[in-house]
Amino acid sequence: MAEVYRGMLVGNKEIFQLALDGKARKFALLNIVIVGILYGLSNLFGALKTTPDLPLTDKFVIITPLIFSTAGVVTISAALIGFTLVYWAASRAFGGHGGFGLILDLIGLAAIPFWILAPLANYGLRFTPEGSVRTLLLILIIPAFLWSFVLIRKSMICGQNISMGKATFAVAGMWIFSVSAIYVFTP
Repeated sequence: MAEVYRGMLVGNKEIFQLALDGKARKFALLNIVIVGILYGLSNLFGALKTTPDLPLTDKFVIITPLIFSTAGVVTISAALIGFTLVYWAASRAFGGHGGFGLILDLIGLAAIPFWILAPLANYGLRFTPEGSVRTLLLILIIPAFLWSFVLIRKSMICGQNISMGKATFAVAGMWIFSVSAIYVFTP
């Protein structure tokens, strides 16, 4: 299992072959759950900043983080459905064969950068940190974004058999659409 995660860090072709072979679902779902939990905890951290009297004593030491984590998993799962549709459309537009289950697995295998990107972007957008915290967030978000771009492009090259040039345009289009959607739906 550690070898699989090492491969996911760099997007080895063998990792995406697991999706093509139908052996990646457990890794993909685990990554999605981890992203959801981290996203939920970023909401908890932000809520503590804005609502310091949030219950975190006695039984709430477990219940409150569990509620935020569960909400994060649900939110990331909904976002994943949207991202899967955008990936599918981009893949089909550039000659890929699509397949929703395959795409779900490919995205899940390329999700490790989102462990960093999703919670930090969420915190930065929703709770507007100031000064050095905002700068630190940008310093961490930019490489995570680039890393995610590279891994998603590799997933499209290996999993959808699309050339690097077409995959670059497809992923760029996916990101533009996704960031635009986030801007529209973020209050």
